[in-house]
Amino acid sequence: MRSRWGLLVALGLVGLTGQAGAEDAMTAGDKAELQLLKERMAKLERKIESQEAFSGGISSTGEKPTAMMELPSGLQGLGMSGFVDTSFVYNFAEGNPATRTNRGRVFDVNPSGFAIQAAEIAIEKPVSDESPIGFRTDLYFGDDAELIHSTGLGETAATGVADHFDLQQAYVVARAPIGAGIDFKVGKFVTLLGAEVIESLANWNFSRSYMFGFAIPFTHTGALVSYPIGELGSVTGGVVNGWDIVDDNNNFKSLIGNITLTPMEGVTLAVNGITGAEQAQNNRDDRTVVDVVASWQATDKLAFVANYDYGFESAGKSVAGFDSKNWTGLALYAKYDINDKWAMAGRVEWFDDKDNFRTGLTSVGGATPSDIDFYGYTLTSQWKLHEHVLARLEYRHDKADEQVFFQDTTGFTTYQDTIAAEMIYHF
Repeated sequence: MRSRWGLLVALGLVGLTGQAGAEDAMTAGDKAELQLLKERMAKLERKIESQEAFSGGISSTGEKPTAMMELPSGLQGLGMSGFVDTSFVYNFAEGNPATRTNRGRVFDVNPSGFAIQAAEIAIEKPVSDESPIGFRTDLYFGDDAELIHSTGLGETAATGVADHFDLQQAYVVARAPIGAGIDFKVGKFVTLLGAEVIESLANWNFSRSYMFGFAIPFTHTGALVSYPIGELGSVTGGVVNGWDIVDDNNNFKSLIGNITLTPMEGVTLAVNGITGAEQAQNNRDDRTVVDVVASWQATDKLAFVANYDYGFESAGKSVAGFDSKNWTGLALYAKYDINDKWAMAGRVEWFDDKDNFRTGLTSVGGATPSDIDFYGYTLTSQWKLHEHVLARLEYRHDKADEQVFFQDTTGFTTYQDTIAAEMIYHF
């Protein structure tokens, strides 16, 4: 820059004495030096323009460079993520008929074959003290999208039309500068309950637990308010339309809440709950679930999680509360990182479905057994093949005290064994 200003001063002096006179007074050596200075100045200007174009600034011509796209001020800090989840599942039942399903499962219902479980694109602008308004949108595709599809959001499998797309989340969030900051979230969002989530990438196992599929909801549409309570954790409460619905099916809303505590380093305790009328055109028979999730990072490589659920619903009975139809579940998880690339995870679970209210499985001769106890044992090996690629191999054994699992084309049995392979690309 000093050379550039020196050159400009020199050219100014030349202009003051008159271009013609200066050229007559200059020797051949002076003219050659002047030409060299002009070439160096032109080269310097081109270099500055290219640097400004790279940084998205304004060039010396006053025009914005076309090579870069600037985001509007309201989208600064925008982030995008996503994944593709593929799998192969095999059921060891005799005959393994393609027309049957893996019973008691949530997403891995296909007894034999490859599947596109899910593909997701998420766009998010998180909130901060400097940027208090944000949003998130999750576009969800694949077989899993059909199974979590919210009632009132387009066609669903229940209408006879399979919908392999779901707007899993779409909400606006704002932070009010009150105390440590209160966050308000309005729109459609995933539930606060449960140890497992919809995205397989964030879980320790490929298959989901009984409690994830039958004890708690997937998503809600409504409003949440969250407030941090220092280093202890946070508290959240809100009002939603209900379980897995966009358009409410009755005149009453459901209340949902969460308290997350971190009593010591490596230990987290979350107590969640939801209550409200969930049956269509019925404002009286409330459904209530209390959900507790505890996690412990024992060492850098070893972690444990425990999840307990208790739920009940009047469901047409004359009394509510503990005398109504209810369900209870407990799942214990462990994960050990053998090295940076390889990890092993296990899950042991129990789910008691009183009156067969949540699973609704039939047995021999179309009978509907009551008070079914389910047990599940899952072992998953996970490999990080690449920074963006995750692979899993899983064995799972299910057992029930009633004959509700398919054995072959005509029979039922009390157990079910499957093996699954999964590969996920994520960014």
